[in-house]
Amino acid sequence: MNALLLRVGTTDRIALSEVLNIVTAQKATDAQKALETFAADLVIADISVTDVEAQALLHYVRSPATAPTKGLQVICLLGESSPERVRALVKAGVDHVMIKPIAAGALRDLAQNLSENPMPQVAVPKYTGPDRRRLPLDSYTGPARRGGE
Repeated sequence: MNALLLRVGTTDRIALSEVLNIVTAQKATDAQKALETFAADLVIADISVTDVEAQALLHYVRSPATAPTKGLQVICLLGESSPERVRALVKAGVDHVMIKPIAAGALRDLAQNLSENPMPQVAVPKYTGPDRRRLPLDSYTGPARRGGE
């Protein structure tokens, strides 16, 4: 399985290279260039304090005008998380979020599972990728507009 790694640290990169064919990039622009020539099955982005590089790459991958491959799987690795941060990543087009530390084998298994059982995809004029509405059923906290239905 081919993976593009964005900002993944040396230790994780070495472990992942044993289970995946990888190409690495530190910046979203470098990752975009790599995707032009590297047939990635998945993108793994390590998000530290700032999400700027990952957000830039997600915009590129999820835009119908620039997407190198429709349905490209994106996994984000987080050192620390909150429910709001995970929801924001899902809305931006991430297929899955993993909280570090991770095991390379677990990441490989997740990548395999995502390739065999991809998330439902949608295609609209400004977005192509996983259906961002797939949030937990009890996550809506607004008013009950449908009353007694």
